[in-house]
Amino acid sequence: MDTEPATLPLDLFAASRAVAYLATLTLVGACAFVALIPRWRDPADDEHSLAARSLARAWRLAGVVAFLLLLADLGRGVGQLQSFLDPGEPMSWAAARPMLIDSAWGHGWLAQLATTTVALLLILVVTRRPALRLALAGTAVLAVVGSTPLTGHAGEHPWGASFGIGLHAVHLLGGGLWLGTLTTLAVAALPLVGGPAGGPPGDHGALARLVGAFSPLALVGATLAIGAGLVLGYAYVGSLSALTSTVYGRALLVKSALLLLTMALGAWNWRRVSPTLGRAEGSARLRRSATVELVIGLLLVATTAVLVALPAPGL
Repeated sequence: MDTEPATLPLDLFAASRAVAYLATLTLVGACAFVALIPRWRDPADDEHSLAARSLARAWRLAGVVAFLLLLADLGRGVGQLQSFLDPGEPMSWAAARPMLIDSAWGHGWLAQLATTTVALLLILVVTRRPALRLALAGTAVLAVVGSTPLTGHAGEHPWGASFGIGLHAVHLLGGGLWLGTLTTLAVAALPLVGGPAGGPPGDHGALARLVGAFSPLALVGATLAIGAGLVLGYAYVGSLSALTSTVYGRALLVKSALLLLTMALGAWNWRRVSPTLGRAEGSARLRRSATVELVIGLLLVATTAVLVALPAPGL
């Protein structure tokens, strides 16, 4: 179980966790977005096409969120150390060493810090060979996903630590392929389509191809995230009565409601927005619906950050 205080405040722990989850999901999504580009890019596209312009923005986004993740990891380390210190006791290596070197939380935190640092360096340094950049950065991001559960409930999963860590990683990976890629699409591509000047006419068609390539990936990601989440929830809650009688259970119900709302909005997009894509009207409608979906996604991330801080009744 996470050794951080099991409370619901807006403190350093909660803020750092929320930023870390959001950054990790977006890192996964940025790499997935880059990998999708060959599937929707037109052979006649040049450096001014939507694909080329959004590719550059996606890598910039990846660099920014990797840096934010590094800051969040450092913030969690500082907050964790402060929780071990007596009031008024200064921070020192002597005080930090037992937490970092002799505890499972410290080992997990060091792994997170190392994988995030490597991912950030690869994103920033390997720029001249796009395929190599994606391969190396994507591998590092997968390592980030694998190390993220090491400081949470996963280590005390009732079905074994390895199973818990793996299931948490699948849950996070699925969320990244779904909501993380949607975030990248909304930041890297949507702002380039339309606008006051209308944008290049071909951008609306390119956006339609992008959504067509993204939709199957979103379905896979949502299936992984929801499937793993259901198994995790069953193990951590322990009983139906705990869903309403414990803070953890009620927070999980809130997260489930937000998830259902996100799924409903996605279904609405598929039925009502997708048929209009390829035209300016469709691009505008997608921009509005994606914004709403991302706001709900932010609430999901905040709820997840709270869940990690709470004692799970099934453990």
